[in-house]
Amino acid sequence: MKKIKKLSFLLLLSALLVVLAACSDKEEEKASAEDKKVLVVGSSGIYPPFISVDENGDAQGYDVEVLEKVGEALGYEIKWEFAEFSGIFGMLDAGKIDTVANLIAMTDERRAKYDFSTPYAYSGATLVVHEDNNSINSIEDLKGKKVGVLLGNNLHQFLEKWNEENGNEITITPYQDVSGTYNEVALGRLDAFIDVKITAASRIRDEGLPLKIYGENYLVNFDYGFPFVRSDENKEFLEAFSAEVQKLQDNGTLKELSDKWSAIDVTIPHK
Repeated sequence: MKKIKKLSFLLLLSALLVVLAACSDKEEEKASAEDKKVLVVGSSGIYPPFISVDENGDAQGYDVEVLEKVGEALGYEIKWEFAEFSGIFGMLDAGKIDTVANLIAMTDERRAKYDFSTPYAYSGATLVVHEDNNSINSIEDLKGKKVGVLLGNNLHQFLEKWNEENGNEITITPYQDVSGTYNEVALGRLDAFIDVKITAASRIRDEGLPLKIYGENYLVNFDYGFPFVRSDENKEFLEAFSAEVQKLQDNGTLKELSDKWSAIDVTIPHK
C-alpha cells in the first residue's frame, strides 16, 4: 500500500511539474510576444527590384532585405501594409504606418516635411523608350510626345514642373502602378516612360521587352531613404535606424544586396 501511495505521489508530482513547465512556457511566449517591437512599413508592393510580392504574398526586393536587416539589428519585426502609392504618404501622416519602402527619393519638398534615414540607395531619373526609337535623346525631345509617369511620385512632380516651365507640350499620362507601363512603351501607346534608372535597367533585363534607356545621363539625381514623421518621439529611433543603415553600407552588405537585386550598383553616392 505504501508503494502504491508513493507511486501515486510521484505520478502526481510529475504531472504537476509538467503543468507548471507548460504554464512557464506560455508565460514566456506571452512576454516575448508583448516585448516584440513592430515597425509598420507602407508600400505599393509593385516597384521591382526594390519591392514586389511573391506568389505566397510575401514582400521581396532590395528595400525589403535592407529593412529586415535593420529591423533584426534593432529588435523589430517588419509588418507590411500595401496600398496604392498615391495614398502612402497620407497613411504615414495619419500614423497608420511608421515609414515607407518604395525607393523614396529625398526631395527638398519631402525633406521639408519628413525626417529621412541615412540614404541606402543612389540613382536618378531616366527615360525608357522603344529600342528602335532614336528620336528621344534629351528631355527637350519629349515635346509633342506622350510620356507615362507613376501617379504622385517625385518623377511625376519633376516632369509636371518641367513641362509647365517649358510650354506644356508634353502629354503626361499618370498610372496608379508601374506593372503594365513598360509594355505600353513596347506597344507604342507611350513614347516614353520616366523612371528611376536602376529600376528601368532591372526591368528591361528581367522582362525581356524591346526597350532601352535613352542615354547615360540622369535627368535629375536623387538620394533614397526611409521617411519618418518628424517628431521628438521618432528622433532617437531614427538615429539608431540610420546608424544601422550606415553599418550596412560600411561593411559591404548594401553592395551585396544591390548585386542580388539590381542591374546597376545602387550604393555609389553621387559625386
